[in-house]
Amino acid sequence: MATTTRSDQRTKEEYLQLHRWMCIAKALDDRMHILVKQGRAPFVGSSRGHEGIQVASTAALTAEDWLVPHYRGLANAIVRGLTMKEWMLAVFAKANDPLSAGRNIPGGCYSYRKLLIAPVSQVVASWIPKAAGIAYAAKLKGENAVTLCTFGDGATSQGEFHEGVNFAAVHKLPIVFVCENNSYAISVPIRLQMANPNVADRAAGYGIAGITVDGTDVPACFDVCLEAVARARRGEGPTLIDAKIWRINSHTSEDNQLKYRTKEELEGMIPSPVIRNGWSSEGGSPRTRRPRSRRGATGRLPRLRTGPSNNPIRCLKTPSKTSSRDLGL
Repeated sequence: MATTTRSDQRTKEEYLQLHRWMCIAKALDDRMHILVKQGRAPFVGSSRGHEGIQVASTAALTAEDWLVPHYRGLANAIVRGLTMKEWMLAVFAKANDPLSAGRNIPGGCYSYRKLLIAPVSQVVASWIPKAAGIAYAAKLKGENAVTLCTFGDGATSQGEFHEGVNFAAVHKLPIVFVCENNSYAISVPIRLQMANPNVADRAAGYGIAGITVDGTDVPACFDVCLEAVARARRGEGPTLIDAKIWRINSHTSEDNQLKYRTKEELEGMIPSPVIRNGWSSEGGSPRTRRPRSRRGATGRLPRLRTGPSNNPIRCLKTPSKTSSRDLGL
């Protein structure tokens, strides 16, 4: 007897929307790297390789739920409603930047109350107890809101991880913890962080659900996150999700990962979950066809202007005659 998975029942439009969000994140991430090289932007903490699990987890939320992301969570914020213009206002530290009014480095420290994005911190793992507190407040007030808290594998080596997850478990809080496990805490490989590389195995010690998922398999991530959010909303407590992903770029634009990663390792990585398995392709099973090679679907960037303009909108427009050689790339 043939069986049908929940992923097979997802609509074409659902998958296309997930794909659009990931392409926006990739385009902004790539553009920021170019701006940093040109000296027009100060810093970028890349989210490349993280797009799949970030989009899948955040898409499982409703507008009333809270997002507590880590500083690499660009795709999370995009799904919540952050626009490309708003992100570029933050990149160029403009006064009308809705994230921090131009006071913080792009992506490093910001919040967006209107979109229920809690303040982002660069102090590793410090936001995990904060996320548990937000979920606790929602439970005390009788709200039906779920909190999504994301972090990297490096954060699980901090005491705040234990404190936040343990508190959430004891009080059966409506929260989903997502570890975006790229196997590196800046330059420290996971084998030097923990004897058991499967973070979700720790869930048993807290008495909560734990799931390991391929973070580059977007339909699988979406299914897992939808179920985790539903479980939290039913009052069944937290879930700890360990999403195995690749960190495609260096830790930040200030880092050189070739000092601690081999070329063989980098060449063996999956390029991006944006094109993983062709799950967003037209008219077919999400796992069987390659997507059509379209400009809008590949996340390719328009060429930059070579002038000194720091206008956020102009930096997203395509000039008529500019080559990569002109940009020194």
